[in-house]
Amino acid sequence: MNTRNAHLVAAFFLVALTAQLIVSVRSGSALLPGLVVLVLVALAATGLLAIPADPLPHWYVAAVAICGPVAVYTSLTDTPLPPTRPEQTWQLGAFTAVTTYMCVRGRAGAAWLVQCLVAGTFMLWTELHGDGAAQGLAMAALNFGPLFMATLFAFTISPAAASIYELRRRAVERNAAQVASLAAVAEHDAQMRALNHQVRPMLERITWPAPLTDSERDECLALEAALRDALRAPILAHHDRTARAAARARDRGVTVVMVDGHGLDEVTGPAREDVLDRLADALDTVTAGSIIIRVLPPGRNLVATAVIDPDSGTAPAGNSTGPASRATRLEFAMP
Repeated sequence: MNTRNAHLVAAFFLVALTAQLIVSVRSGSALLPGLVVLVLVALAATGLLAIPADPLPHWYVAAVAICGPVAVYTSLTDTPLPPTRPEQTWQLGAFTAVTTYMCVRGRAGAAWLVQCLVAGTFMLWTELHGDGAAQGLAMAALNFGPLFMATLFAFTISPAAASIYELRRRAVERNAAQVASLAAVAEHDAQMRALNHQVRPMLERITWPAPLTDSERDECLALEAALRDALRAPILAHHDRTARAAARARDRGVTVVMVDGHGLDEVTGPAREDVLDRLADALDTVTAGSIIIRVLPPGRNLVATAVIDPDSGTAPAGNSTGPASRATRLEFAMP
C-alpha cells in the first residue's frame, strides 16, 4: 500500500471517477454534490495509502462512515430516476473500492457497515422517489461481491502475507549477518597472510644457530614497533605517510609511541588526510628524544595531540615528561 505502484493505481482510479462524474453531470446529475463525493473518495484513498499502522484508526473509520453516506445521498437527490446511464451511480463503485481496501487494512466490520450505509442511501433515494427500496437494493447488491472477496482475503491471505514478509525480513537479516561474518573471516585471513609475510622470515631466522647481527636486531625492533602500532593505532599504522614518518623517526633513534582513540574513525575525505599528514609532519620534525601521538576519542574539539620531548630517551606513560623536561605539546583540530 505504500509503494509507488499503489499510488499510481489510486491516481488512475480517481481519474476514472472524474470521467464518470463528467458523464453523469452531462446526463442530468448535479455537479457540486458529485464533486464533494469525489473529494471525499480522494481523501479516503489518501488515508488508505498514507496511514502506516494496521488496523486503520477509529477516527478514519468514523469519518468515512459519517461523511460518505451523507455525501452520496446528497449527490443522488438531483440524479434522474430511473438513471439514464450507468455512470450516474458511480458513487457505488467509488465507495466499494474504499471499503474493499478498508478490509485489507484490518477494518472488515467497519467496511461492511459503510457499504450497508451507502446501500441504504440508494434504497432511501429510490423509496422517496417512488421506485421502492428494492430498486435501490438491486442497484447496490452487486457491489457486495468485491467486499465479500476482500473480507476473505483479509482473514485468509493477509495473515499468510504477513508471515511471508516476516520470513523475508528474517532471511534478509540472516544473509546480512552471513555476509558480515564472511567479511570478518576474509579480513582475518588477509591480516594473517600479511602477518605471515611480514613476520615469518624473521621468526625462521631466529631459529638458526647463528646469533643475530646488529642489523637484524634493528630489524626485529622495527618489526616489533610496526606490529605494536598496528595493534594500538591502526589508523596511523595503515596510513602510508604516517607509517613511513614513524619508521624514519625510529631510524633516527627517536622513541615513537602511537595510540588510537578512534576519533578519526568517522572522519572521511580530505579532512582526515589533512590531520594524518600533519601528524606525519610532526614525526619528521623530531630528531631525538621521544614523541607520543594520540588520536583522541570522538566528540572532542581536538582530534589528536603530539607530545615531543627532545630530552627523553624513553617515552613516558603520561602527557608530560617531568618538571625538568622541555616537552612540547602539539594539538590538532579538524581543518
